[in-house]
Amino acid sequence: MPSALTQFFQHHATNLPDPRLLHYELPAWIRFDLQGPLSPKDAGYFAQVLHRATTLFAAAFAPTDEVLLVYQEHRYKRHRIRSNSYLFRQLGIRKRDVTFQKRWARPSQLAYHEGRWIQALYTTLAARIPYRTLLAAISYQDFPDQNKTAIHGLFYFFNQTTGLIFYMYDDRGILVSSNTPEITRPLYQEYNDWILDFDRGTIDALFSEAASTKS
Repeated sequence: MPSALTQFFQHHATNLPDPRLLHYELPAWIRFDLQGPLSPKDAGYFAQVLHRATTLFAAAFAPTDEVLLVYQEHRYKRHRIRSNSYLFRQLGIRKRDVTFQKRWARPSQLAYHEGRWIQALYTTLAARIPYRTLLAAISYQDFPDQNKTAIHGLFYFFNQTTGLIFYMYDDRGILVSSNTPEITRPLYQEYNDWILDFDRGTIDALFSEAASTKS
């Protein structure tokens, strides 16, 4: 039987991703800037990062949406994801609640960590996800001096109800994508000021072209 991750792409994607890659992005994508004008040295930096991240999450997931959580860690030899990890404790789940699978990623510009990976898959409702705590832990992954608990692996939220993928890669930004612009357009319109300037031209063109084709 296909994994929940494979089933997601079978239902919500025109083309299945390369299984040897660990980068999940659908065609209608938006990259949001979480930093704004602040830098990590500024007071209020992490508060702003968390404000933007949680606002976008709440906009991307209704409480009743079914969400597939996919967490990935680069592993060597027999190392595994610990069942008593911070992530599992926050979710209130045990090892038997999670589906584990191994992945082998080939060298690529998109999957910069080649080699052996372990995936943990868990499905729940959006209302049951302590997303504020989890997003804060992602934001601290490059800042051990903050003395905060961090999540260091790759952590994706797949909205199985709408077909949207939500990925906060670190304190700098969030990548949201879907198979069609209709799914991500509300985020594009409501939070346009937060779009990363570096990608703005590409993103604007993507949604403009989709609007012209639809009309």
